[in-house]
Amino acid sequence: MRLSRTLTAGLVTLFPALLLILPASGANFLNPTSNDANSFESRQPIRVTSYQIGDAVFTGTTYNLTLAQDLEADYFVVMRGAAGANDSGTNRTPDQNYARVVQDPFGNIGTGSSAANVIQLGRGSAGGSSWQGQVTVVESLDSQATDGFTLVGVAEPSLGSGAVSGSSSVGATWGIGSQVGLYGGVQGGGVSTDSSNRKDHVTAWGRVWTSANGTADIERLSPASGNGSLSGTTTFTVYAVEWGSSWTIQSVVVSGTESGGGVDATTEYSTASISSVERADTFVIASGTTDRNRLQNGWEGNVFTLGDGVTQLTDETLVAVGAEGPGTRKAQVYVHTHDNLAVDYDFGTDGSIGSAALTGTLTVDAAFVTETYTGGSVASTVGYRLPLFSNSQNGNTTAHPRPMAWARHTASTQLAWTRSRTGEQGAYWTQSVDFGEIWR
Repeated sequence: MRLSRTLTAGLVTLFPALLLILPASGANFLNPTSNDANSFESRQPIRVTSYQIGDAVFTGTTYNLTLAQDLEADYFVVMRGAAGANDSGTNRTPDQNYARVVQDPFGNIGTGSSAANVIQLGRGSAGGSSWQGQVTVVESLDSQATDGFTLVGVAEPSLGSGAVSGSSSVGATWGIGSQVGLYGGVQGGGVSTDSSNRKDHVTAWGRVWTSANGTADIERLSPASGNGSLSGTTTFTVYAVEWGSSWTIQSVVVSGTESGGGVDATTEYSTASISSVERADTFVIASGTTDRNRLQNGWEGNVFTLGDGVTQLTDETLVAVGAEGPGTRKAQVYVHTHDNLAVDYDFGTDGSIGSAALTGTLTVDAAFVTETYTGGSVASTVGYRLPLFSNSQNGNTTAHPRPMAWARHTASTQLAWTRSRTGEQGAYWTQSVDFGEIWR
């Protein structure tokens, strides 16, 4: 019998010694250490480390990110960021704003990074600006077949100028198709492009899914008239991850044109049906594309969440994607459910991202397990929580990178968001995904 999240978390906080005797489904408490954090790490199959790369760090076209520990073989990356100088008036181009993972220690990507604790990021051009952003590394420490996951492979599909679709081999196949999630481009392994036209950010947005065992597919929408073009060559880093048997994975396509100021009404969201899930046990990740390139209707200005976009129910049968401005969208939403997962959804109303703000904070549920926070030019959070942040923007210009924001846990009950350029306000949907109660 598993204790409730609230009760168990309270007992752990008050009586750390109880970690040695508390029963849990499938738990195996062999060789505990005297350090609480290490003891928990030895029992939990999924670890998460978020890095926030600040200004004037990633100044060239490549950057070696040194990790807090050697990278596990079964991992994937969720990243979002942009170029910028923390000002209000500097436009940046797609080749400057977009970056992706281009090397890892295992040779899954590129020729292999320089060390076991290094991944390399790359972008098309520096353009005299540094890249800032959030890079979150999710690792399966063990129990890959049940409570953890297996990295099946990594693909790097490229699309040339004008191309609306393409695919690439992952390099391996998976056994249970319904258990596989593909994480690529924005809110995945990242994207890079050599497109230097500021009005062509649409070239970097893609829906990532699989049409056949062992392939990673990309789809872009042809831009509407006056909304830029699919220019240059664009490459996506896509992680194919097979989740263990304790997980339920669903994948659905969300398409439509619904929108409205503030994304605070159900009529402003496109939705798709899913099998019923418990909200507190479920998180969602979306990759998508639009036919518009402006702040209010480009993919960077779309929010995604579980449910209808407004009402938070105990059990949900929908996923939703919305924006403030009109346009056509198409997104692939992966839905992840585990009985011992704890997910806190929070909506920030229009103006929560203030027009003059570069940073902000919000309150989230406390971490189930103690995290470690470090500051500096590359700040980090080491623990078991995945931050997911999507936001809207109300501007009708192409002044990128204003809508590009990212987030990191900076305290047990605090999530902090950041962007590299001010101007225009917006709303957001966040998810604080806590793997900390998934015990072996």
